[in-house]
Amino acid sequence: MKIIAIKGRGNCGKSETLGVHLRRILKERNGIPYKECWKDTRESIDVNGKVIDICPPGDNVDEVKANISFIEKHPCDVVFTATRSRGWSCKTLKEYASGKCTELIEVWKEYNNDLDEEGQAKANKILAVKLLKMI
Repeated sequence: MKIIAIKGRGNCGKSETLGVHLRRILKERNGIPYKECWKDTRESIDVNGKVIDICPPGDNVDEVKANISFIEKHPCDVVFTATRSRGWSCKTLKEYASGKCTELIEVWKEYNNDLDEEGQAKANKILAVKLLKMI
């Protein structure tokens, strides 16, 4: 299993990047009907024989623990999850990866102060495309 953690401050677009844009791209590219859902919905998606878990929430340690519980119930090849840049949520995810002897890749999600809401959404979509290439 490979864990790809999107790190950043609160309200920078981590959950939107994973829960909306990455989910949509994965499903559309693989012919899976896309149904709009709450951006923080955890989901396991089979993509050409690879199981991808998407765990968008991660702004506190309880959400990260819930993500880990989801991963344990839905074994996967790759998991995308959100976490803060430091603190207990970050530490908890690192400890989980270490305990599983699995690769943990950290990707920073910056908030672009100079972008309006539409520009921020475009930046989130661009990051989702980059994440897709990491599978």
